[in-house]
Amino acid sequence: MEEKDRSVVNNREPRPIAESVITQKAEKTPRYAWVIFMVTYLISFSAPLGQFKLVSIPTSFIYIPGVSPEGGFMFDAAGFGMLMTMVSLVGIFLAFPAAFICRRIGLKWTIALSGIGVIVGGLIPVLAGTNIPAMFIGRFIEGLGIGLVGVAAPTLITLWFPDKTRGVMLGLWCTWVPLSITLDSIVCPAIAPQFGWQGVFWFVIIFTAVSLALFLIFYKVPEGEGANYNVEGSFGECMALLKNKNIWFLFVVFLVFIIGQTGIVNTYLPNFLQTPPNATPAGFGWDAATAGLGLATVTTVGLISNPFGGWFTSRMPHRLKRITPIIVSVIYLFDFYLLFQTQSDVFLWIGIVLMGICAGFGGGGLRPLAPTIMNKSAMAATMGMAVMQFAQCIGNCFSPIYGTLIDTGMSYWDACLVTIVPLSVVMLILSCLIRPGKQSPLN
Repeated sequence: MEEKDRSVVNNREPRPIAESVITQKAEKTPRYAWVIFMVTYLISFSAPLGQFKLVSIPTSFIYIPGVSPEGGFMFDAAGFGMLMTMVSLVGIFLAFPAAFICRRIGLKWTIALSGIGVIVGGLIPVLAGTNIPAMFIGRFIEGLGIGLVGVAAPTLITLWFPDKTRGVMLGLWCTWVPLSITLDSIVCPAIAPQFGWQGVFWFVIIFTAVSLALFLIFYKVPEGEGANYNVEGSFGECMALLKNKNIWFLFVVFLVFIIGQTGIVNTYLPNFLQTPPNATPAGFGWDAATAGLGLATVTTVGLISNPFGGWFTSRMPHRLKRITPIIVSVIYLFDFYLLFQTQSDVFLWIGIVLMGICAGFGGGGLRPLAPTIMNKSAMAATMGMAVMQFAQCIGNCFSPIYGTLIDTGMSYWDACLVTIVPLSVVMLILSCLIRPGKQSPLN
């Protein structure tokens, strides 16, 4: 009987990554679902808020003569990149087991553990001062936030919203990263001059603590039934679902997208904008607030283009959905020059806006391709999303490589010319090869 039920699940239309009485019976959206969305979004939001707080005040960590304030860490660009990478290391190991962690300890404590990681990871360096090992340990622990909430939060939202509203709410949830970077870019440069980098860390700690308290107070699962995560078989059997070349083409495409977006732009654009034009390598010489506005513009445009990218992908005929990654690849091939050239403010702002558009198409348009490719069952779709999370965490680890090139005196654009530009050619080729057939083979 169990085998028969599983066969039915595997051959019907794809189900959401988790089920409840609401999703199974296609009920109207309960009023309490909106409360769940709000508290889940807040606790999700705190994870990237902690991850990207450093890039909003880069001169407190990267030493720039005559610009960096006293009491900073004085890292070189590669060292700063390692600080960003540490947050992603936990996520690399959690990408595939995360769904099973949810099943083991429950959604409530999986999401709570992500918030605790952000709080503890921030407290360690604040209490230790400019102790470099403590800073790295704290950043590593902060990685629990991104590593766990990225899988658990959309699962909880899925339980509460029926089909007609689920897509919209998951799309809104996907703004958690660009909106957090926008807030970091606006608030953190205002806090740092008065309270130092520690004040920025305290801001994130307090925000996360309040979000965690609200989440624990208001958390519920739908009445009458617990979550059914649709986990078929053992972990090893689920890994066998990944015998699909198309999901690995998409993995490389999304990996290159994250390398460019997070590993380079989100990490080093503010530092480039604040570096004086006569420095080696040269920058634009903007003040901290204006530099923060530059990155905030990228992420703000991304807030708009993210749902648009998802809508565009959904409107494409099934076999033409690869147009979305092709668009991302083409923009990447020339936009990094606009961002990191030092002659024209006009080109720079065009590059900033284009990167925001590309961020939306990449974030909102590429992720939905995973369950489109892995469409045989709910767990197959979940494993497809795990591939995307794996790519995101690996791509985030590119920062030290780019930073090392900058430390050698190479210009920001030249560093792009030998890294992200050739990688974008690979991304374009693989984008053309993606074939998300209506019945994607898993073997």
